Amino acid sequence: MRYESVHIEAISYALPECVVSTQAIEHEIAPLYAKFGMRPGWLESVTGVRERRYWQEGWTPSRAAIHAGRKALHAAGVEARDIDVLISTSVSKDCLEPSIASLVAGALGVHPGCEAFDVGNACLGFLSGMVAAANRIELGQADVALVVAGESSREVGEATLARLKRPDAEIGDFKNELATLTLGSAAVAMVLTSKNVAMTKHRFLGGLFRSATQHSGLCIGHATRMQTDAARLLEAGVTLAVDTWNAVHDQVDLRPAVPGLSQYALHQVGKANHDAVIQALGIPADLALRIYPALGNVGSAGVPLTFALALDQGLVPPGSRVGLMGIGSGLHVAMLGIEW
Repeated sequence: MRYESVHIEAISYALPECVVSTQAIEHEIAPLYAKFGMRPGWLESVTGVRERRYWQEGWTPSRAAIHAGRKALHAAGVEARDIDVLISTSVSKDCLEPSIASLVAGALGVHPGCEAFDVGNACLGFLSGMVAAANRIELGQADVALVVAGESSREVGEATLARLKRPDAEIGDFKNELATLTLGSAAVAMVLTSKNVAMTKHRFLGGLFRSATQHSGLCIGHATRMQTDAARLLEAGVTLAVDTWNAVHDQVDLRPAVPGLSQYALHQVGKANHDAVIQALGIPADLALRIYPALGNVGSAGVPLTFALALDQGLVPPGSRVGLMGIGSGLHVAMLGIEW
């Protein structure tokens, strides 16, 4: 999968102001810790997540996506009426219908001919949305696309704590829902354009996806509960990541030795996952920015947010290449390349 005509005009993000520390979460479930002889500080030591953020009460995923979308349009110098396709990619949803993309499109004020729909692919949703938008641009079906993700972890986080605070909670409950305690909230938006109207030289090069759907039962998420077999998911995810890594370079060369490769934006789950992936793929640790300590796992916003923060920190010089790499429940892996 390679693109010749797809540019990235802008990427923007929004972060909630409400910070929830891991220490505060452990305080909430102190009786469970005491029941099983666990020491305070265990959760952060295992996951590497120091804190995460929640949107203020009443903020829906669509509202977060609208906020990030407006910022991206402003940064790109693009009007909402210019958007030909709008794709929402979040795991979090306000409702089953209409699509979150419709809510975002209505709030932004797109023109009647704008196609608006949701893409769902767990934590790879944003990358899938980028590809869906790029395909339309490459085929000449669109000149301007907006991809958004608004992730909110407040509902599932609070519901999980309520279950773990019950007197009958067992260590198995804590193990099954451990990953939920790392979830955070964020919103990201990206404007992609055809080279005919592009104002930047930032190109979306392409890449590929690989799947191992025999592992689709290892992480099952609902609005108020997510249960994960973390050990098996990590093992299967790294195996699939290696297979994808070995295949992607025929499409887009993302090896560390490539001249100008400046950064990898990895999906941020936690310390064990991050360390396992960079070690298995041979990626230098200083080329993979870690955002999970302060933000946790922000679902489909994770990869693009990591990229956006790397840009903010000056880690992506003009003309350099960036690898976007994610592992999502299902099980799926995506590896995409950008020339900035």
